[in-house]
Amino acid sequence: MSNLNGKTAVVTGAASGIGKEIALELAKAGAAVAIADLNQDGANAVA
Repeated sequence: MSNLNGKTAVVTGAASGIGKEIALELAKAGAAVAIADLNQDGANAVA
């Protein structure tokens, strides 16, 4: 993934599965990531 410094992303369903992996990869690429999920405990673990 390219450099995303200075960019912001919102990922829904980020507590597990594909949403989690997308959120983690975006963060590794430098993006500020806002995550959302109905599973608050899972979302907190990813954050």
